[in-house]
Amino acid sequence: MMPFILTGGVLVGFMFGIFFMVLSASAFSYTFTFPRVPLPIVALFLFFFLIVFFVAFGPIIYNLLRYSNTEYMITNQRMVTQTGAIGLDTRFVDLEKIQEVYVRIDIIDKIFGTGSLHASTAAGWVGYGTRYSFRPTLDSLKDPYNVQRILQEAIEKARTSAKLS
Repeated sequence: MMPFILTGGVLVGFMFGIFFMVLSASAFSYTFTFPRVPLPIVALFLFFFLIVFFVAFGPIIYNLLRYSNTEYMITNQRMVTQTGAIGLDTRFVDLEKIQEVYVRIDIIDKIFGTGSLHASTAAGWVGYGTRYSFRPTLDSLKDPYNVQRILQEAIEKARTSAKLS
């Protein structure tokens, strides 16, 4: 659970947020030591504190809510990812369309012994020349290399059965 919550650069935003929270809290506390600080100045310091609070804790709260709604599934025909903090985003990717599968282990994954699996599909063109490439990700897996092997085998089976059809 912890590596899932800390994915996506959450720690960097958290450290910057805490730094600016301390600065804004100290500035806000000075408004109480002076007898006639205008109310808009006090409100400005409080507003700045709330903004950096959400910068620091917002992504952590978002990932915490998203964790309980996240499921991954690999079938004999497709890979399914479902996630979301409030609503659910469910994506289906046919195994035949997956071109590359790789494992990424960042510093948080190294600490917790986890890793993320990325599966790249072919890039395409949408709308007015906007390029996209769908890259479903399975975050914070306990044994990412084993899941990679399972997915590679499923892809090979799907491609073989598609050629025979």
